[in-house]
Amino acid sequence: MFNNTRLKIEHRKLRKQLATFSREKKVYNLTTARRVAILFYAENEKVFQQVTDFGKFLENLNLRVEIVAYTPEKEIPTPFQNNSKVKVFTCKDINWIGKPLPDFVNAFMAKDFDILIDLSTQEIFPLQWVASLSKAKFKVGNLAYSNTPNDLIINIKPDSDLTYLITQTKHYLNLINNRFAETEG
Repeated sequence: MFNNTRLKIEHRKLRKQLATFSREKKVYNLTTARRVAILFYAENEKVFQQVTDFGKFLENLNLRVEIVAYTPEKEIPTPFQNNSKVKVFTCKDINWIGKPLPDFVNAFMAKDFDILIDLSTQEIFPLQWVASLSKAKFKVGNLAYSNTPNDLIINIKPDSDLTYLITQTKHYLNLINNRFAETEG
C-alpha cells in the first residue's frame, strides 16, 4: 500500500514539473545527430557492459556520447567505478519521491542532446524523471513507462532482453530518413 501511495505521489510531482517544462523537438538519426545521451538501469555487470559497448559503437560513428546509469545499490559497485565514461547514481542519491539529486544528473537533464536513448526495460521512477525532464530534442526508448516521454517508442515484448532493445534502437535510428535535419558543425 505504501508503494502505491508513493508511486502516485511520484507521478503527481513529475506531472507538476512537466507542466512548466518545454523543450525543442526535432527528429535525428545516427547520421544527423552529433550529441547522444544514454540512460539505463545498471542492475548488474552484464547490463553495464552491454551499454558501455553500445556507447563505444556510437562513438565509433563520431558521436559525442554521455552515459548516466541508476543502480538500486546503496553504493556504486566496484566494477561500475572503473569506467570513467559512465556516471552512476544510487538509491541514496534520490529523495523520498524518487527525484535524483546529484548535480551531474541535473546537468545531464539540462544539456541539449540531439538524441536521448533510454534503455530502460522496466519502470524505474528515477530514470523516468530524468528521461521526462531531459532537454534532449529527440527521445528514444522502450514503452517502459505509463506516460512515456519518448518521441520514438521501440515496443518490445516484456520478456525481451537489453540486447534486443539495443539492436532495435540501432535499427530504427538507422532507418529514419531525416533529409530535412540541419547538420551542426
